[in-house]
Amino acid sequence: MRTRILLAVLATVLVAGCSGGGGASSSLPSAPQGPGTQATTQEISQAATEAAFGPIESGDLENGLYNGSMGVALSSAATTSSAFTSTNGACHNGKEFTVTVISPTQKQYELKTFYDSNCSKLGRDVVALVTRNSASSENINRTATNYNLSGLVLSTRKANYSLTGTQGNFSAVVTSSLFIGTSATASVMFGRQFTIAPQNSTVSTIAANSGRVVNVPNPGVNKSFGHMGVLQDGTKTIDSSANIIFAGTHSGTFIRGPYGALTLSVTPPFTVSGGTTLGTTTVTGSVTFDSTGDLTAVSITGTLWNGDGIVVTSSGSPGTIAINGTITNTSGQQVASFSVDQYGDGVITYANGGQALIIDWHVVR
Repeated sequence: MRTRILLAVLATVLVAGCSGGGGASSSLPSAPQGPGTQATTQEISQAATEAAFGPIESGDLENGLYNGSMGVALSSAATTSSAFTSTNGACHNGKEFTVTVISPTQKQYELKTFYDSNCSKLGRDVVALVTRNSASSENINRTATNYNLSGLVLSTRKANYSLTGTQGNFSAVVTSSLFIGTSATASVMFGRQFTIAPQNSTVSTIAANSGRVVNVPNPGVNKSFGHMGVLQDGTKTIDSSANIIFAGTHSGTFIRGPYGALTLSVTPPFTVSGGTTLGTTTVTGSVTFDSTGDLTAVSITGTLWNGDGIVVTSSGSPGTIAINGTITNTSGQQVASFSVDQYGDGVITYANGGQALIIDWHVVR
């Protein structure tokens, strides 16, 4: 089931943000940077959350390649997870999973997650169209739509995957665009290139580069933020319970520019151009998803270019998990704290009491 946590707060902050109040504002104090570019508390927090949420965002996009909710990648059998007791859309523990054969080379996978175990209030709908081009090539078009308790759309993420190789040993390019509410204009553009190689029956290594641009239209911010970086010592592990654990260290450079001024390259390696570099941040840790794709555990720590630290942990069980984080300066004082649900929807609160909305792993309002 999808958790109801934070949704009332989300609605409150969203309304406040739309009316021009209650969100992050340009009056937030500047954080000390030392020599070079200055950044506000909001900008420091934006960079910190982008860095910390990056591994979760990529894990959310990619775990379905291995658990069968998008068909196991490049598998001739198009295996689905044994955790799904039915592939005909029957309700089971707040989920409905449907596999539709369109042609000998094309299948559609749809996974619906509900707020309740009876499958009456839809929380998320993920539809993946998988096209098998050849024994070593596959394309996936995936659309994930998140809903609030009233049935209104929180966000829609449209992603495209291009895979080349063999099952468990392949290269991939993933690009996606995130739309907030019913907007037809993307707020976030994301790209990631990765290669996965098996080391044994349960562990694979991952090498990756990624980039993203986030446009924040809040009148108190009205800027665009970019990030580009590489994954080091990346691994994917499948444990005895069929959980998928992504781990590694990610170092990335953050860029700031006027609203709409940043550009993400259309092909890998993914780079961002058009702004001013703020600095480089490194995060390390792990993210775990269960056999049905639910986020079950997060443990991430990191350091920003100015010495500020970020710690992200999780609490609760699958379906009701909360991801909580704090950002502190070099004196140990809290810069901001945040809490989101398993799909990255929640609120960040700054030290001065201001708040901003997080939707699908990005501070966007």
